[in-house]
Amino acid sequence: MLQDPTSGGAAIETPSLLSALNLTKHYGGVKALTGVSLELAPGEIHALCGENGAGKSTFIKILGGLVEPDDGSITVDGQQLKLGHRTDPKLISIVHQELAIVPTLSVLDNILLGGADQREIYLRGRYRDTVRAHLDSVGLSHVKLDSPASRLSLAECQLVEIARGMSRQAKVLLLDEPTATLSDAEIVRVFDVARRLRDQGTAMIFVSHRLDEVFALTDRITVFRNGQHVITSKTADMTTGEVVKAMIGRELVRHPVKATEGRASLQPRLSVTNLSVDDKLKALSVDVAPGEIVAVVGQLGSGAETVVEALAGLRGDISRSVRLDGEVAKIDSVRSALRCGVGYVAEDRADKGVFLDAPIGINITASVMSKFSRAGVMQRAAEATEARRLAGMFAIDAKRLSHEVSTLRGQFKKPTALV
Repeated sequence: MLQDPTSGGAAIETPSLLSALNLTKHYGGVKALTGVSLELAPGEIHALCGENGAGKSTFIKILGGLVEPDDGSITVDGQQLKLGHRTDPKLISIVHQELAIVPTLSVLDNILLGGADQREIYLRGRYRDTVRAHLDSVGLSHVKLDSPASRLSLAECQLVEIARGMSRQAKVLLLDEPTATLSDAEIVRVFDVARRLRDQGTAMIFVSHRLDEVFALTDRITVFRNGQHVITSKTADMTTGEVVKAMIGRELVRHPVKATEGRASLQPRLSVTNLSVDDKLKALSVDVAPGEIVAVVGQLGSGAETVVEALAGLRGDISRSVRLDGEVAKIDSVRSALRCGVGYVAEDRADKGVFLDAPIGINITASVMSKFSRAGVMQRAAEATEARRLAGMFAIDAKRLSHEVSTLRGQFKKPTALV
């Protein structure tokens, strides 16, 4: 039976489809999870919230059999799972935050990859109609089944992950930040799919840092903090402020931001005229004032991502006039963009944004390494000092700067198995 958190823990007449009890996982001296429990009813969408490091991803990976806990038990539909072993995808399937896409395989094969074991010849034709329907339902009607996954954008890859999860027809679907790379229109499609699955009896755990999504989609909310269970409540009975307080352990004090007046009269910091990129983008002109933030938005394939790639020097097939602080800027490579003072944060961090096997500190200072080189010799002390300074600006623990960047949470580390 589920426990109603509003009734002092009294049982309510709803059978549990999934019951995870007292899960504990330590990595050396780090307590990732300490005795956390969660129960899930059929047809329930249950939000799992918490700050980075709260234990959400560890909990999800334990449920999927990717991580073996030190203690605890998991039961799904009356079956007790063997902890640390790959969970039957018909029982639990994960839509990974860390993409599990094989770029050299077709979209069709990526959808089918990791499903039920085939005990006969692999005949793709029998699955094409079903896979096509799943892709269409998440907004990928334009994607061909036989197209290599390497041709997909990051957002399209995330939608393929969601379609794969749907194709498993699992009793429990774990959605680990599935909307992080998606546009509003794509999120609407994903939510429509989630609600349809819920109506069919599928239970879901939904992990997200976007609380507006949590309140729009879910039935109950569980909050973890520092690897411990803090609260479980009906979504309708909580406010955003209460969830935030549970996540961080204190009231969040908001300070009003004072608007800057008179930007329109300032000389543009960046001025772009007639930016055109092959057949992706035609004649875009925009001015950006000092201190101004300009959003470039659009659905998949609209060319929005092409704008920043061109200005970052990643596109050679372009024509445009770019001025920085009134001076003509020739940007035709990443090196020239950096010389002009243009920085770029990649959409696909794992492939384009970081060196996965390099330390966090090196990744932080990688684009400014020349500042610490004297006669071809790296000044390691100066580089380390700068890495610590920059890490402090973004609340990165300086003790972890020597660790590989792949140890961080997010879309960095490639999963070792598909669930």
